[in-house]
Amino acid sequence: MRGVVDVVYVFTVNRSGTPMPISIPTRETAAATVGPRLDVSPSVLRQHLQQSHGLSALIAASKSWEPFAWKGQDYSAPMRALFVAEGRGLLAKRNERATDVYINDVLTDINEWLRAFGKREIALSTTIAALRKAAAYVNVATGCSIVVDTKTMTIRFVDQYESAENVERYYTEVKAKLTKLGKELDHAEQNNYDVSKILTACSNDTGVTLQLAGSAA
Repeated sequence: MRGVVDVVYVFTVNRSGTPMPISIPTRETAAATVGPRLDVSPSVLRQHLQQSHGLSALIAASKSWEPFAWKGQDYSAPMRALFVAEGRGLLAKRNERATDVYINDVLTDINEWLRAFGKREIALSTTIAALRKAAAYVNVATGCSIVVDTKTMTIRFVDQYESAENVERYYTEVKAKLTKLGKELDHAEQNNYDVSKILTACSNDTGVTLQLAGSAA
């Protein structure tokens, strides 16, 4: 004989007499959207970058990135987009410059794959979103930068020339403030003021270590 179980939801009532919804646990910390930085040396990373699918393979092989790299037995949407972009030459160089991969070509390849497996095709906006998330995965996992440029509708791996231009541009933007910051750090050091917490927070938040020229490491 089968038993019947009654499930009872208890609602609280506010002052106006309106039932309040059930209470479901929450937390202050949001769920992770990316994995951790991979412990890969620059020399090993360069070896991966010489392979057609070096970045996607590196991330996919990491246990810590498994929740983000995989969806069941298939690559997740961002990883799929990254893999296809790599197949289109994302990591290849021409005359030491990065290769621009057209986003529409990535979209075409993904939709061909989806059709072959009887799956629903995706829109251009979905592809762009997946590529942007893939770029975030790569940056967090390896420190490398990939640009998803919706003006030219291309995606590219930032080469040494663009990286140097970016560093110079960002430095120019903050040079005046860095000069002021240097004076304040010098003042703090000369008077033995403790600003270590601020310096540690800067390092943790930005990945940049602040230190006066000539100071002991």
